[in-house]
Amino acid sequence: MANPDRTRKLLVRSALVTSATIATFVGAQNLAMLDATRLEALFTPSPEAAIVNPLPEVTTPVPVVRAAPDLVIQQAAPSIIILRRAGQSGEAAANPVASSPVVIQPPAPAEVAAPAPVIVQQPVVQSSRSSR
Repeated sequence: MANPDRTRKLLVRSALVTSATIATFVGAQNLAMLDATRLEALFTPSPEAAIVNPLPEVTTPVPVVRAAPDLVIQQAAPSIIILRRAGQSGEAAANPVASSPVVIQPPAPAEVAAPAPVIVQQPVVQSSRSSR
């Protein structure tokens, strides 16, 4: 059977946690409602303020001043330059005009093969036991 003292402690702790949670929600809701009423009062124009502070009338239009120059966005692939290939001498790399343009393409699917599996075997260590 459960100890009645432990049951009472569990109920008291559960009630404290529940009441603290409810108090937090109610307090947060009250603060949100106060903020909403303050913002509504701040942004709602009153008729008295409109009469006292009328908006100035603009007779001449203000010219639009552009702060940035006209920009043109061009989409282009980046250029790839191969400076030197493996086994190529420095002279051919220094004169890129003489060499033919290089085209880089992915391999054909038939040429791609799965790598061979690597099997690693650990040596078996046998422990010796004495039968004494």
